[in-house]
Amino acid sequence: MASPLNRYNLGLFNSGTYTPAIHNLEDVSRSNPALVTTTEDHEYVINQQVQFFIPKQWGMRQLNLVKGYVLTIPNPDEFTVNIDTSNFDAFTIPTTPDFVVIDDATVVGIGDANYGQSSPGGVVPLPQTIPGAYQNHRPS
Repeated sequence: MASPLNRYNLGLFNSGTYTPAIHNLEDVSRSNPALVTTTEDHEYVINQQVQFFIPKQWGMRQLNLVKGYVLTIPNPDEFTVNIDTSNFDAFTIPTTPDFVVIDDATVVGIGDANYGQSSPGGVVPLPQTIPGAYQNHRPS
């Protein structure tokens, strides 16, 4: 039986030698298109497909498991995506006691052509890129 799809197994190239770029979210606007802010520079490219993983504590549950395409990149830590979030619940950063552990809200590059890491045999002597191997293009 195949394992369920999650942020670490998107069912794409699951040989253990490819790791998609996963970035924590700082904010997602309620707009069309949605403006997404990550906690660090994201390296995504225009027309790249991404998927969101939003635990319930972060609000905006309607965005959980939704896929979209990067439309613009206004700043290195921001991008717009072709998803209308204007009627979604607000994205909120949870406030929990230090001893409570919750999953981060994340965005994952699907077909992360230039920034995934290759680690033959599970050993990463140096991070390697997979140029052009899994680039997705938005449908015409």
